[in-house]
Amino acid sequence: MQRKQFGKRGAHQSVPQFGDRQTSYAGAAMPAYAGAGGGAVYADDGDSFSIGKALSGFLSIFFSFHGRMGRMEYWTIGTARWVMDIILLVTLFMSQFSELQQVMALEGTVPENEHAQMVFGALFGSTTALICMGLLLISTVSYWSIQVRRSHDRDASGLMLLIMFVPIIGAFYAIWIFIANGFFPGTPGPNRFDTARSQAHVFD
Repeated sequence: MQRKQFGKRGAHQSVPQFGDRQTSYAGAAMPAYAGAGGGAVYADDGDSFSIGKALSGFLSIFFSFHGRMGRMEYWTIGTARWVMDIILLVTLFMSQFSELQQVMALEGTVPENEHAQMVFGALFGSTTALICMGLLLISTVSYWSIQVRRSHDRDASGLMLLIMFVPIIGAFYAIWIFIANGFFPGTPGPNRFDTARSQAHVFD
């Protein structure tokens, strides 16, 4: 039996304090998305905007290894990356063209190992060359990122891409990956690689 407590002003009552708020959505469930294996994934879909969120979303388009990627996005990002690689390679060789000519003119007059070191120095002996090589390395990471996510869209593990490093067999597998990832549709519905922002109906 509950006993009443009395003070100077009678029965003790719970009085809301300033700053206490009760919201109608406090117990509401967050939106559910198709998760890996068809399960539910709950995500905080806040409307607040921040530079960090925008930057994170932008980088995930090019460098994330999670989730799925449809054919249109695959070809769009892949084509942009390919064009950028051509521009970087042309810039690299044009910036070092005179140095390479001088080094190549010395071929046969210096030991082979020393000549190879001179060629390496001529290629990467400037700030422009180092910047181009750094950007090409970043582009390579992006390449593997989109290949992994396109494989995920077909419900294939991205680890299978490591076969491309196997001599001879890897060359044939690379041709297969080009055809499969470039032209085959993704899983018609959720698969094991879905994430909260990777819905099957968005893609193929």
